[in-house]
Amino acid sequence: MTAVRDRSGIDSPYAWRLAFVSMFCIGLGGGALYLPVIGLKEIAAEFGDRRAVPSMAYMLGFFFMGIGGVLMGWLADRMSPRVPLMIAGVSIFAGGWLAASGGELALYAGYAIPLGFLGNAATFTPAMNNIQGWFERRRSTAVSVISVGPAVSGFVWPQIYRWLLPDVGWRQTLVVYGVVAGTLLFLCAFYVRPSPIVRRAGKRTAEDLSVLPMPSFALMTLLSAAGFCCCVAMAIPFVHMVAFCGDLGFAAARGSEAISLILLTAVASTFAMGRLADYIGPIKVSLLCALIQIASLLGFVFVESLSGIYTLSVIHGIPYIAIVQGYALILRYLYGPAIAGWRLGVVMLFAMAGMAVGGWLGGAIFDATLSYRAAFQAALAFNLLNLMLLGMLLFARRRRIYASGVSPGAFGL
Repeated sequence: MTAVRDRSGIDSPYAWRLAFVSMFCIGLGGGALYLPVIGLKEIAAEFGDRRAVPSMAYMLGFFFMGIGGVLMGWLADRMSPRVPLMIAGVSIFAGGWLAASGGELALYAGYAIPLGFLGNAATFTPAMNNIQGWFERRRSTAVSVISVGPAVSGFVWPQIYRWLLPDVGWRQTLVVYGVVAGTLLFLCAFYVRPSPIVRRAGKRTAEDLSVLPMPSFALMTLLSAAGFCCCVAMAIPFVHMVAFCGDLGFAAARGSEAISLILLTAVASTFAMGRLADYIGPIKVSLLCALIQIASLLGFVFVESLSGIYTLSVIHGIPYIAIVQGYALILRYLYGPAIAGWRLGVVMLFAMAGMAVGGWLGGAIFDATLSYRAAFQAALAFNLLNLMLLGMLLFARRRRIYASGVSPGAFGL
């Protein structure tokens, strides 16, 4: 078995190198999303001090990334995961220039199409689908490596932007991002190969939908709805953390520190939750993450002290990435190695829509109530719905296993 695995490349040193290269590519592709956050005042100043302009660019980038993920997952299936990365490299190179070249329309168009739909979208979903075909023994750990790519992006690019913005302005900073990220993505594409399963078959085999715990359409609908609900709940405190701390009388830097705590905890917990999924199954891990997020949101409803905010930020960070990586593991777990690449793209589309809606909803509720308490209560309601949906999936899976006459323990259930 070992000799076959070594020859095929499964669990090989190249597979691990590919996992880290893919993480690097995801970190490159997501960099544009952080410029409207870090350079919000600088961008708004050129558009009549309207903060809605950079906020809209941010939302368009997120939303079109989700839509593009479906296309890029499909394209990677039909051709190679190398092709979407090449498209991303060229698109981000051009998108940085387009978004920085003109007025409001150019900014929106650049973020929506070349930076979002064709750029960032081409990094996460194809890489996540491809890497799962390279591993058997440590697949969850490899998925964790991929999953921390957005967090790495959130650490690195804001620091670069803070360094560049005072000297060159937001337009030139965006051009620099496009040149650097686009060039590196294009070069990295040549290192990427399709998984051994695809190469051996020559093409993807048909999915076996008979093993699913419910009809495929119902399963995709359930997971998409769960992804949307969990990300709405996740985004409300994350996006509004700085403003929330300011309302409580703390400096903006304290809110930034809380965000950093969320991201730091997310990176560490992603690997822990990935390993845990190997032992108890990804559905149970996703349920655990949902429960942890409920605990953090319940705390945010009542917290008033800075130490409490820091503590809740650590708790909120535990499922921040792990709960999203769980959907990728669940899909692979249920559909098997022949899973179509577009399926993860669809679920991620709804998850990214949840992140966008959550950020907007928190502000809308605050404008209506002049308090974040109702916003956090709404987040809690969304997360409870997410818990119910995942519970339904676990119940359906258990019922399927019992009907087959096999002990649920054999399936991590």
